Formats: sequence, structure tokens, C-alpha cells
Amino acid sequence: MIHLDAPLGSDLRLAGLSIAAQPDRTSWIVTVYSKVVKVRNPRPRLWLHAYPQEGRDYFTMAPTTAFASAAAGGVVKDGFLLERAGAFNLYIGVTGADGSYGPAYGLGWIGIGDPDTPEYHRAYRFLQEADDARAEAMLVQTQRDYPTARLP
Repeated sequence: MIHLDAPLGSDLRLAGLSIAAQPDRTSWIVTVYSKVVKVRNPRPRLWLHAYPQEGRDYFTMAPTTAFASAAAGGVVKDGFLLERAGAFNLYIGVTGADGSYGPAYGLGWIGIGDPDTPEYHRAYRFLQEADDARAEAMLVQTQRDYPTARLP
């Protein structure tokens, strides 16, 4: 898990994120953990944008979970589906009552991929240059999800 400590609107505080490979080896679930500061029921939807390392155009990741409410001080987990390998700079926000995107909060770089593909190795090399801690997080996630893989 990558630990975070930053506000996510007025109701939540970011606590961390984790990545888990799906059995198809071509998609991943990015789970964002947030501490509830102020209860809202129903809780507004979150959005998650991913900016690929090679481009300026982002794409929106689809949520995989409902945005359940929790008591103040509790932690909520929200999953999002990522269907392409590579290195991505992630931003999250709270959807407004009118359906608009609220302010963006940076989650930082992640790298994902099947370790048997060139995309994985490009993402890992990029993270080594951009953020050593995120490169290490990528290796740890890969060791967990692909225990027999040869890693860089």
C-alpha cells in the first residue's frame, strides 16, 4: 500500500492506495482508502483520472464499488478499474451535486503491468527515474501478484 495523508474535499482525508492485478493479467484494481471526516449519506461519487506518462490526455477510470457511507473516523475503500499497462499519474476528486468534477487531488505516479511484457519494464524504468518510492511500490505489488515472475 502507498500511504497518503491529504484532504479529499471537506468530507474525506486520503489515507492510501493499493493496486491488485485481476486474473486476466490485463487489468488492475486501484483501491483508494480514505478516512471519513464528515458523514454524508449518500456519499458523493469519486472520480479518478489517469494521465499516461507519454501523453497529456487523461482517461477516467470506472468505479468498481459503490460509494458507501461510513461513520466519522471510519475508513472507506473505493475501487477503480485500470485496463491498460504503463505508468500513470493519478488524480482523484469528488463529483459535484450537478455531476461536474470537483477539484483534483494528486495521488502521484503508479506503474502497472504484466511483468512478462515490455510495457511493464518501460513503466518500471520510468518510475525509477521519476520516484524511487513508487518504483519500489511497483516491485512489491508485482511480487505479490506475480510470485513466479522474473523482476528487474
